[in-house]
Order: sequence, then structure tokens, then C-alpha cells
Amino acid sequence: MTENSKRPFYAEYAWAFDLLIDRPVRKECAVIAAWLVERGVLPGADLLDAGCGTGRYAAELARRGYIVQGIDLSVGLVDVARRSIDECQASVSFAVGDIQRLPAGRYDAILCRGVLNDFVDDEGRDSVLATFGQSLRPAGVLILDVREWETSAARKAREPVFRKSVDTDRGQLTFTSVTELDRENRRLVLSERHTLIPDGQERYSDYQFVMRCWTRRELESGLTRSGFSRVAYFGAYDAAVDIGRTDRLVAVAQRSKAAV
Repeated sequence: MTENSKRPFYAEYAWAFDLLIDRPVRKECAVIAAWLVERGVLPGADLLDAGCGTGRYAAELARRGYIVQGIDLSVGLVDVARRSIDECQASVSFAVGDIQRLPAGRYDAILCRGVLNDFVDDEGRDSVLATFGQSLRPAGVLILDVREWETSAARKAREPVFRKSVDTDRGQLTFTSVTELDRENRRLVLSERHTLIPDGQERYSDYQFVMRCWTRRELESGLTRSGFSRVAYFGAYDAAVDIGRTDRLVAVAQRSKAAV
């Protein structure tokens, strides 16, 4: 796995992740559930949320009838996820775990949102896709998203700075992210700062890390090598959004019935 679980976003500021990153979870999970049903993975099936973060997607898919296990390398994010579920949500669980070390043939479907950008070398990328293939049952479904290089580079060239401030019960929190482009290696070099002002006393945490974006050809090749077929591509968790309209590449793939 990667070292990005040490990011302040995933550690000391894990409690603020959902405040700073707003996602249309219910809308996107409705699409994810529809894609699963189209591929024969019905409610009641076993689903892994690989890199579950604070568990928003896992909890929503459990609410839609799936038996969901969420794993993440970040202890802080898993703690937030565990606290977010109530006693009635027996069909969802969370654990600290490495998505490169999964049991074989365990799941009917795997969801992996955004995590694969953290694998910056070819060996790591091949390894994690192969692990997904081996961990799915025959005809199991993999749904993932990555940053697509061309559109990500164009967007970050226009808008290199992201900043958001929120008022919390611990004080005002501002998150700032500045992105530089490494065009030669298709990488984004990100510098992040969390600034918290409790009782007028400012404190901050800095972190720098690298993401490597994907091309469709690279993703197609990796999925094929790992035993996936019937791959469909979208620009978002919305079948009406074509590739190129966003900086994301969403793939829905199916493991072949033959053993990988």
C-alpha cells in the first residue's frame, strides 16, 4: 500500500474529512447499485469498499441491501467510519486493512474510489489490479475511478489552488491544496495545509505527496492482464457523463468466469 495514510487529511484531521470534501453520496450510490444489478450482483451480495475512507459509500450501499465490508489503511478514517454507523446497520463493517492483501474469491463486487492514483509505479498498479481480480468470485464486478491524465492536467493548469474553510466545534478550519504538474511522468505534486484556529491560536499541518494519473489505455491494459472483461467507461458515476467531460475516469469491469 502507499504511505498516504499518514496525510493529515487521513490522520489528525480525519474527523474533518466529510466537512471539507462534500460528495453526492446517495446519487452516486444509486448509480453504483444500478450498475451492479445490471451485471448480476444483486442486493444481499458481498461487497468490498476498498479504501473506504469515512465509510459514506459503504453505509449507503449497505442501506441499499448489500453486505459491505469497508477497509482502509488509515486508522483515523476507519475510526470515523465506525462511529458513523448505528446499531441497526449490521450489514456494514469497517476494518483497518491493506487493499493489496485481500482474501481470494471472497467478494461479489469491489468498489475502489480514487485510491489507485496513489500507486505511482507500474508494479504497484499491476499488483493491486491483480489482487482485485483474485479476490472476486467468478463474474464478480469491479467499479473504480481514477484521475484521467489529460483532463486532470488541463484542470490543474487552470485551477492549481483549492481552498475551503469550515467552522467546526474545534475552531475554524481551512484546507488549502496547491498542485504542480509533472508532465513527463503524468504526476500531480500536491502540497496541502490544514490550518485550525481554536480560541484564536493558529496551528497548521503541512504535507506533500504525489499522485500519478492514468490514461484509458493504461487502465484497459491493466484490467485485461488481471482477468477483467466487459469494461465500460464513464466520466463520472453517471452513465450520461462521457469520458473527457470531467477529470475522472470511471470503469465498470467484470471478472471472467475462468480463474485468473
